[in-house]
Amino acid sequence: MTSRENTALRMVENTFNHDERMKSILKLFTAVMVAMLPFVSPAVAAVSSLSTAQQEEAQQTNQSVQDANDPNCVKEIDPNGNVAEFRDSYVPVQYNPTPEYMVFVDMGVLIAIMLVGVFFVLKRKASWKLSMLAIIALAYLGIIRGGCICPVGVITNVTMGMVNPRMVGLVTLVVFLSPLIVALFAGRVFCTSGCPLGAMQHLFQKKKKLVKIPQKLNTIIKIFPIALLVGTIYFALKSSYFLACELEPYKAVFFIGKSWFEQLVAFIAGQPMEAKLLWSFGLFAWGYLLVMMVIGYWFPRPFCRFMCPYGVLLGVFSLFSVKQRRIDNTSCIHCGACQKVCPTQAIVIDRKNKISKLSNYDCVQCNKCNDSCKSKAIK
Repeated sequence: MTSRENTALRMVENTFNHDERMKSILKLFTAVMVAMLPFVSPAVAAVSSLSTAQQEEAQQTNQSVQDANDPNCVKEIDPNGNVAEFRDSYVPVQYNPTPEYMVFVDMGVLIAIMLVGVFFVLKRKASWKLSMLAIIALAYLGIIRGGCICPVGVITNVTMGMVNPRMVGLVTLVVFLSPLIVALFAGRVFCTSGCPLGAMQHLFQKKKKLVKIPQKLNTIIKIFPIALLVGTIYFALKSSYFLACELEPYKAVFFIGKSWFEQLVAFIAGQPMEAKLLWSFGLFAWGYLLVMMVIGYWFPRPFCRFMCPYGVLLGVFSLFSVKQRRIDNTSCIHCGACQKVCPTQAIVIDRKNKISKLSNYDCVQCNKCNDSCKSKAIK
């Protein structure tokens, strides 16, 4: 046998012996562990049983404390207890309704917003200050209160109240009359400062280069809100039907916003609430809202100008306003800057004859014309 073959043979034997030694070590380790198991197992089992029992007891104690402190927790009936006693002492979960005094708070907020708006309008303050009032009106009257100060629905309420006074409350009557009284003094301040519907349109429109409707077509379209006012009164008297409310596109935002706000407040206060976010209205309502928002971005205030029946009443009262907005043609240079920014096309400029006119029927008192006028001709 050669030396190379002897070397190979010794390597095979060493490998075999190494494997045998590893097997012997593993067998010995296994035997030791098996021998120790009877002594270790009871202790482990005892510790495990003790820890499990303690955990279960702690969980039951914590749950009992939580149940005792939770007034909304429904306790199980003890089979050996007195069912009649449980029934008499059981207090069901209550969802507290909105306090009745909130309608007076809403009325106070509306009147306060309009009074501040009157001050800004008469002093011809910057338009962004009126935009801040619009944000407040949208946030509180629109989202938090669900659009409860609704100029569209108030017409139906008051019309039904003329037939049956029990159908309209004092607050509703004040909400209906107060913007009209303000309009007799300073014009349609409510449309920009206090109306949540107007705020939606005022805040979500282009800032510059507004699309203008041809003047003749704009005059013809003004017939639509007048017709809607007549239809609203007719259906209110005929069947107590809220026609204009059905055509108002922004109620989806207001109702959803109110429900989500109430859920948020309930969650923070730890009160009962719905398990998931509420969602209402169908695909058509949201599609209608989207269309109106897109149109309103390019053509400002489409609902105010072409659909709102309450805007007709405000416009008529504004024609007799004590403090009417007007253009001083002696100071006006007829540059057209005010005409470009007016969202309701209330300003018409005849450069040929050098005459500028402003319609108080259409003007919503946003003060944008004052911001743009360099000659201070708008009084």
